[in-house]
Amino acid sequence: MLLTSLVSLPAWADPAMDWVQRMSDAMRNLNYHGVFVYMHENQLESMQISHRRDPGGEKERLISLNGEAREVIRDNQNLTCIWPSSRKVVVDSSRKNSFSPIFIPDDIARLEKFYQLRLLGEDRVAGAETVVVHIDPRDEFRYGMKFWINAGNGLMMKSSLLDESGREIEQVMFTSLTVYDDPADLKFDTMPQIDDSYTLVRYHRGDGDEAGEADDAWQLTRAPRGFWRESVLRRRMPDSGQTIQQMVYTDGLASLSIFIEKQGNGTHRGGTSMGAVNAYMRVLADHSITAIGEVPAITVRQVAEAVTYRGQ
Repeated sequence: MLLTSLVSLPAWADPAMDWVQRMSDAMRNLNYHGVFVYMHENQLESMQISHRRDPGGEKERLISLNGEAREVIRDNQNLTCIWPSSRKVVVDSSRKNSFSPIFIPDDIARLEKFYQLRLLGEDRVAGAETVVVHIDPRDEFRYGMKFWINAGNGLMMKSSLLDESGREIEQVMFTSLTVYDDPADLKFDTMPQIDDSYTLVRYHRGDGDEAGEADDAWQLTRAPRGFWRESVLRRRMPDSGQTIQQMVYTDGLASLSIFIEKQGNGTHRGGTSMGAVNAYMRVLADHSITAIGEVPAITVRQVAEAVTYRGQ
């Protein structure tokens, strides 16, 4: 009976929602260290994660174990990406789900309006007993997901992203995962030691609201049902000096970004895809409008076509 005797669940009416809520709480509040594999675009990556929750908030470190060396460190304010091969450190604002293939929804009650949540049964992942939950979209504008949730502690042990036909297009699976009672047992700096050969690129200094910099003349007139604007900012790229405006929309599970920049000579128009990621580009008011995200192609096209400019 889906292992309900092993744990006590929140008193929600829907057992599937109970499990997803418990997973969300566990992934954000427990202290853990693990290794997982990430399969996408016919590639297999191995990564290591350390997560700590203490009175100062959340801290997380993600390290690649194969391919190009890279490291990502997130705390309450900053997201720091270290690229040893290019000798570069990039510091940006800390945003949920913008740096890691491990994606955990937070507004579970809202999800039910746009997805159907149901229990599929039991399974074992990395030696742990899990409950399997399927999150199925109610329309064509978003992908589905499956989560394998540890029946004992609520941590996510495996996840799959499913396209419109139910085909698996991405997978995250832990091969080992250890929980620590004391956050002090997980020690890591929020900024690694780097020498003078590294270039520091700082997009965000943690001292203000970047959304105030946005150009309000650019608007999305019609978002897919259930998507809301999570953030908007305008930044100057250090390499080219060009200004790019970015708007991020989410429904609590799926998310996409809209990038607006001055049109280049070789600007591509139309749609492209790479694995789970779809993009659509059009030109408006001498600017290129690019909608991109892990959503179906119909979603990014509708969003790109719905961007307007009131400055004309």
